[in-house]
Amino acid sequence: MPTELAHQIIDDLRVWDVLELLCYDNDRVDACIMSHSVCGNMFSADPETLAKWKFAAHLYQDIFTAVGKEFVQDHCETNYLGTNIHCIVPQEYGETWNYMKSRIHDELNIHWRKTDLTRFGAPDYSNGIEGRNLKTLDSFEEQKKCWHDIQKAKANLFQLRASELHWTADMLEANSDILKRTLDPTQEVRPNTAHIVSRLRHGADAIMRAPIEKFVFSEHFSYEFLGIIPFDSALGLLLHMIQKHGLVAGDQAMVSNTISLTDGTSHPSSIINSVRIIIDGMPRFYISPPETAEQRANFAWRPSANKDGDILRTGNTPWSEPLGGNERVSLEGPYFTAFKFCDNQGYLRPVSLYWDPHNQMEKEWLVSFVEVYRYLKNLDG
Repeated sequence: MPTELAHQIIDDLRVWDVLELLCYDNDRVDACIMSHSVCGNMFSADPETLAKWKFAAHLYQDIFTAVGKEFVQDHCETNYLGTNIHCIVPQEYGETWNYMKSRIHDELNIHWRKTDLTRFGAPDYSNGIEGRNLKTLDSFEEQKKCWHDIQKAKANLFQLRASELHWTADMLEANSDILKRTLDPTQEVRPNTAHIVSRLRHGADAIMRAPIEKFVFSEHFSYEFLGIIPFDSALGLLLHMIQKHGLVAGDQAMVSNTISLTDGTSHPSSIINSVRIIIDGMPRFYISPPETAEQRANFAWRPSANKDGDILRTGNTPWSEPLGGNERVSLEGPYFTAFKFCDNQGYLRPVSLYWDPHNQMEKEWLVSFVEVYRYLKNLDG
């Protein structure tokens, strides 16, 4: 193509269209662009300056292609990238550069704020001022490194979440008489949990198939706690059995590793250790109902309670909230509370009882619960 014809085509292009052409890294295309009067002035005849523009354009293109967002925003107060190449003036060259950097920063910040990625291997890019906002990165090179670090951490997160869901499915499948889905409103053992187990595994597989450049829009990323818990009845029975067999005194696990049974034998040290894990973790999972008016008033401030101080137990999910004002949830006996607040898109724990999502101690606690429950049930015949 003659250079004059190439220049006529460039005359009709937007700034981003020209930058996109630079991403092809074609010597003939580069020569046509650099010999164009406006482009040559904007990108400079200096090969080093051109290389910097190319690097910025490549990074911008790669990120917004990966997340599926438009390169040129339609509704933008000052649309530098959407401006015709003939209409951009020299004082706007630097503004175009800064606009690209600012938009990349905003996209990185969306991913950075989603969850604490430092727990999954990312360096700490927080600005240290408020919340978890991403700090300002001075160059496109730093932004590219941050983008790659975020994606590696997200890959670790996705792997962990999928692994956790498979583990959850296995635990529920093997212990459906003890365990239920955390947000399942019923407290009755289901005759068939195969569809629940299948759904958990399907969710795990979907997460692993998802592109790491995006966060998976799935319920499994909306909850800050493990997806399965024991039934309230299992809790009540376990508390009864560990007291009956002398494994606790008050609310403390017994210190001795040689607690004797009635036949002269003793409990295995592994069981005693598991009891300690259960007792130590109990405040994170279970809570006693308030008994007096003063106690109820103290509970009213908690996000896990309503304005009357009633604790929101698992029966109160968005899909099972009582519609009638006269319906009440029983507060008798110990029971699990998911400590829910926010809306039906997210379930969080209050700060006072906070554990990071995917905390391995939750799995350790649940394994200990099942182990001790099975052991004591076997002792009772």
